[in-house]
Amino acid sequence: MIDAIIYVPNFPALVAYLDEHAPDTLARDENGNMTMPPNVIAFSRTPAVQNGNALMVYARFTQEQAGQWRGTPGVEILGESPYTGKGTAQRVYQQIWDNPEALAKYDSVWNRTKTYTDEDGVEHTYEQTKFGVIAGA
Repeated sequence: MIDAIIYVPNFPALVAYLDEHAPDTLARDENGNMTMPPNVIAFSRTPAVQNGNALMVYARFTQEQAGQWRGTPGVEILGESPYTGKGTAQRVYQQIWDNPEALAKYDSVWNRTKTYTDEDGVEHTYEQTKFGVIAGA
């Protein structure tokens, strides 16, 4: 198994590509029509995070799936590591933190700085670096 963070800069374009070239990778209704919003069902993943047309997911692939998705137009792997249990996610994320180009893409979708207002009306800010991890990683 391979854990990876997938970045898609233009999700509508990817959906159009998959609908034409790999329709079985998209959720379909009982009439065979693509569900809305589109949902990629081809591998295990966390819920997607999206900003505009850009999208990211934390995915777990078989070796075969990893090969297929590495070659899919419009899909970029920001970080990946063989799944070995606890510690896998840290290795995946560390690849992103160590690569300025990958980190810029990550940050374009996921705002690592979060804020909330407590019951007294005081605003608090904290850093939430990771958007998702699949169980056991």
